[in-house]
Amino acid sequence: MKNLIPAFVFVIGFMAFSQAHASIDIQTWQTSKGVKVLFVEAPQLPMVDIEVTFDAGSARDAKQPGLANLTSALLSAGTQQKDEQQISIGFNNLGAQFGGQATRDSASFSLRSLTRENLLTPALDLFAEVLSAPTFPKAIFERDQARLIQALKQREEQPNQVASLAFWKTLYADHPYANPTEGHIESVQAIKTSDLKAFYQRYYVAKNAQVSIVGAINRKQAEQMAERLTRDLKTGEQAPALPKPKPLQAAQNQVIDFSSAQTHYMLGQLGVERGHPDYYALFLGNHLLGGSGFGSLLVEEVREKRGLVYSVYSYFAPMRVTGPWLIGLSTQNSQASEADQVVKQTLEGFMADFSDEKLADIKSNLIGGWPLRLDSNGKILGYISMIGFYDLPLDYLDAFPRHIESLTKQDVLDAWQRHIDTDKMFTLMVGQPE
Repeated sequence: MKNLIPAFVFVIGFMAFSQAHASIDIQTWQTSKGVKVLFVEAPQLPMVDIEVTFDAGSARDAKQPGLANLTSALLSAGTQQKDEQQISIGFNNLGAQFGGQATRDSASFSLRSLTRENLLTPALDLFAEVLSAPTFPKAIFERDQARLIQALKQREEQPNQVASLAFWKTLYADHPYANPTEGHIESVQAIKTSDLKAFYQRYYVAKNAQVSIVGAINRKQAEQMAERLTRDLKTGEQAPALPKPKPLQAAQNQVIDFSSAQTHYMLGQLGVERGHPDYYALFLGNHLLGGSGFGSLLVEEVREKRGLVYSVYSYFAPMRVTGPWLIGLSTQNSQASEADQVVKQTLEGFMADFSDEKLADIKSNLIGGWPLRLDSNGKILGYISMIGFYDLPLDYLDAFPRHIESLTKQDVLDAWQRHIDTDKMFTLMVGQPE
């Protein structure tokens, strides 16, 4: 029976949870320690998904890039009562799934469990123990540190990773977003277990936490869960506001020589922060430009008409403070210059004008496909966690398609012209472009 439970959870976790004809009722409150909680009751499946989020991403690394990442990775390496293996076996025997990750903005930890009391209660207890009583064992730390250093060495051999590192570093300069979440070889080598413990004590506190819950439970049960998960956290203090990054003052071009048959290309600049009122228009326009796959202008111009690439894309990555906007592709070294020209011509043409018919098609695609973004507990959990962490309106999920529907072509053009300056772009090529 125990072997069947994880498979059952895995299967039902991806079953459709249709919200196509009903708004999502997000309830919110604070625990006795001041932790923000967001909850959506979803009775269709006998399961619950929980995410506990801390404002403890790599933007908090200060002068120790990689610290937030290692801290989150080692949270489940041992507690005062259990070692790493006991924790892993404990979740598996309960048919529960536990995971964690760090990004530039946050560190988050998730639990998926069936709602049967004899499974859910011990899973919650184990989850709470991992969150509130990690010990960061030295032996496990040294093992994971060595693995990470090896991965960082391999990263230097991958041109797409080299491009990403250079892009963020140039775009953000001395801002905390400039460093990769995983850190650098030298910075990771210098980290000690005492650093992890200090980082945990500062940022893994109730005032810096949020709990998101989606599942087949009622409000009272959700309140009890949130209290249980956060009662043993120290109260602490909220993380300070991040500084605002400075935009590029002039166009920059960089070529990094790398022995590769392909040139990895990136073009971009700063975009907007999460929650900016222009994001709807920027998102819609980007979907038309390069965010909708084969329906986008970039694919049409760079791939279909000229055959320069297999894939080309663009996206905004709004974050706690201004995130990037970029276009990316890879092409043969001999075609890199032509690809660069076509991309910039396509961008300039798009910002001057575009087809009303194409805009209507993109709007129809986005609005028609919106329910598919909310068709599982896991997807809804991700959205409500984002809504809470970035202080977005609680009706964000219902309002998003309405905002998209109301936008005109002029709205899109105006927003792009306010935020994207084609004279101050960063152009990056990694490879051996001719």
